[in-house]
Amino acid sequence: MSSPLDIRGAVPEDLDSLFELHRTVFRSHIEVIWGWDEKWQRSQFRKEFESSVTYLIQVAGRTVGYFQTVANADLLYLQSIALHPDVQGQGIGTRLVRRLQREAVDRDVAVSLSIFRTNPRAMTFYEELGFRQTGETDTHVTMSWRAT
Repeated sequence: MSSPLDIRGAVPEDLDSLFELHRTVFRSHIEVIWGWDEKWQRSQFRKEFESSVTYLIQVAGRTVGYFQTVANADLLYLQSIALHPDVQGQGIGTRLVRRLQREAVDRDVAVSLSIFRTNPRAMTFYEELGFRQTGETDTHVTMSWRAT
């Protein structure tokens, strides 16, 4: 990746463009698991946006992704990370997760997340960053990381 990565806090005006990214990145998984309901997805996305800290990711002025976190006293939860397929595999996700891991070290807490069971690529990605599986449901695999 040769262009600089810009990260800023998302604002409500970003909601529509971020939902488009959500649809692009996650729709194929959601269709397999539950089926895609546009109205419900938009409503749920808005709720998650309001209940988390959402960061917008830009490269050369183009919005290419977002990530959402929820911080508790004893945990950082990576609620969502979405990168447009055009920029996946370029190290952006690794930079974002490493940033979250550094924050976790500074706060002396673990990082947890859940991924769709239909996304083995994501599982491999997080395993390579030191995350370990901590549980699973019919739809998700939960993973956690803590500095040793």
